[in-house]
Amino acid sequence: MSMFAVFLFMPLKWGIVSKLRLIIRAKDLIIALDTHIVPPQESPLLWTRGVAARETLAYLDRRGIHAEPALFGAGISRRQLSQDDIVVPAASQYRFLELAAAEANDQLLGLRVAAEMDLRSIGLLFYLTGSSRTVAEALVNLVRYSRTTNEALVVEISRRKDEVILAIRDLQDSDEPHRQFFELLALWFIRTLHKETNRDFTLLRVTFTHARNADLREVHRLLRCPVDFAQGVDSWVLPQRVMDLPIVSGDSQLLKILTAHADDQLAERRSVSGLQSIVENQLVSLLPRGESGGAVVARQLGMSQRSLTRHLAEEGTTFAEILEQLRRRLAARYLADERMSVQQTAWLLGYSEVGAFNHAYKRWTGRAPRRTGTPHAAPR
Repeated sequence: MSMFAVFLFMPLKWGIVSKLRLIIRAKDLIIALDTHIVPPQESPLLWTRGVAARETLAYLDRRGIHAEPALFGAGISRRQLSQDDIVVPAASQYRFLELAAAEANDQLLGLRVAAEMDLRSIGLLFYLTGSSRTVAEALVNLVRYSRTTNEALVVEISRRKDEVILAIRDLQDSDEPHRQFFELLALWFIRTLHKETNRDFTLLRVTFTHARNADLREVHRLLRCPVDFAQGVDSWVLPQRVMDLPIVSGDSQLLKILTAHADDQLAERRSVSGLQSIVENQLVSLLPRGESGGAVVARQLGMSQRSLTRHLAEEGTTFAEILEQLRRRLAARYLADERMSVQQTAWLLGYSEVGAFNHAYKRWTGRAPRRTGTPHAAPR
């Protein structure tokens, strides 16, 4: 059991909790200094399901490589990556993979993760392509539904002579390095094609917009095709002759069901930006550190506080409202756990003094906080 877990479930006096918060803050400061974190530049908030980050974290854990500095530097928590239904900003995922490569001292980390990852972890997109009839249909579905997994990417397909070109365009308007992510993505694509066709063919070439001057032989060995760096577009180029290859797991009925589900997801993403949910996810990991300000969350999301305020207003809410509602929901959940004290709950919700939590709880419920055994109704 970790030191954090031991503290969490043992009886605590408020003085000890305050000291623990200071320890956590000091640790975070040391991590930040060690990783030389540069404040991210403002960019549009584009989300991803965090598959690459989740697989990279699992890779580091399997090898006993300390991932916490990279997680902290990217503004991602283990809790976020442990839940498949939680999304993270695309810029944070890029940043985590780059910091993880530095932590592992391995500039081929993205490719190594892709070589080991379970291809099914990409979720709906894997099954959409896998239930298609042919490679051509699988690519059409990949282009159409890629944003169900990553909102920051647009995949475009074109044909030229005997070539079929998939261009991957990054909508993230920032200078965030993304070498590890795009190399991981390329190998995932190649492995997926091989698995779904049960054929071991090679691509004509792969191009990357980022530069690379080292480990070129190993990159070519892993991707098994010509690779060009510092190009105008990230692309995967296939021979036209493979377009009619059948997908061995093709299932027209399953595809019909999956495309209906994917269409619903795309429609939902167009109507709801989801920023409120992302802000809540950030706050859950920040509150125990005593950090609950909008400026901190905005910095983690790679935008200015002013932009965060504007985007939340477009969703009909404010940062203060999100914080208040989240604290109330979490308070009910924590107090329902018989192992949790009122003092521990106050600390986890980011209150510097237990009296401040008591006052807030009375405002929400009309009574003093106490362990309940069953959660009170959350606010609507």
